[in-house]
Amino acid sequence: MTLDFFVVLACCVLGLIAHGSRHQQWLSWVLRTIIVICFGGEALSALGWTSTGENNQWGLDVLRGMCVCTGLILFLPVRQLLSYVLSAIDWIVSGSLLIAAVKRVQLAKSFVGERIFIPASMPHMVALWIFITSACFLLGSVSPESLNMPAMPIPIPVPLDQLLSYNGFGLVLLAFCGVGIFVARKPREAMARLGWVKPSLVHVGIGIALIFVTFAYDAVWANVTHQMGGNLASKLTSYNTGTFTAGGGAGPSFILALATGLCAGIGEETLMRGALQPVFGILPAAILHGLLHGQFSHAPIFIVQVAGWSTIMGIVRRYTNTTTTIIGHAGFNFLTTFLFAFNP
Repeated sequence: MTLDFFVVLACCVLGLIAHGSRHQQWLSWVLRTIIVICFGGEALSALGWTSTGENNQWGLDVLRGMCVCTGLILFLPVRQLLSYVLSAIDWIVSGSLLIAAVKRVQLAKSFVGERIFIPASMPHMVALWIFITSACFLLGSVSPESLNMPAMPIPIPVPLDQLLSYNGFGLVLLAFCGVGIFVARKPREAMARLGWVKPSLVHVGIGIALIFVTFAYDAVWANVTHQMGGNLASKLTSYNTGTFTAGGGAGPSFILALATGLCAGIGEETLMRGALQPVFGILPAAILHGLLHGQFSHAPIFIVQVAGWSTIMGIVRRYTNTTTTIIGHAGFNFLTTFLFAFNP
């Protein structure tokens, strides 16, 4: 198992403890103590930071930001303010503000009905802490000098065991633990909370349409990156071809494509759209989704591309369900991975 999977397991335990704290108050103080200890460790790391590379200042700034945010979220008024900010952003991005204006619904009433992130909820507080820590850790590895850096890492073939343990089972497990399965919710309730529902024909049609929308979106971005120079679009194609390799022709390519489509599609959508989006909103979940694609840390424009596409998926999830976005995500990943892997 990879280190990433053990990190996921640790977050799963924290999520379950957070839900358990609703009935055992002492658990909430255990969690607060853990956060305070991590805050202290971050502060000491920032104070003892030494120069080790060209991106040192960026890394230090991110660490300082993470330290400040970790300390602030311990206070309820800060979380209350954040709830209003996140709700307002999601109200706009989701189109709820526009819908309310068109339908001439009282805006204040519409906004109250769209509130997300519960300030007094310990599970939400722990989720926020994990979100901040994860986002800052990933952001610290990004090269911020330019959004169109023409540098891509050397492609390393993706192993199936990593797909299954981390992208597939790991992210799904994290999502279910995050909503308190067996602690706060029964399995069926957890599935409903995550948006795992039986899709209607309309939902299947929307999911299939998302595949074509994603191809069109990628085509537009390929043109954008081509105009930036540095031959980024071609480098991305070469990187993907080197990452998704399967010797032996169509059969092994099909297996790799199916595994990639199902694991990435189900895992990422269940966590991002199913678990995180209802708590933090469409845009924060989309940004974290982009940052999770750490292979693009030396070409951040592709992180922006993933985050933009993820926002589209989030809007679809907002008005349908996670199953619909899984169909679109998994279908697109399956087709593109097969084309990269087979590559006749």
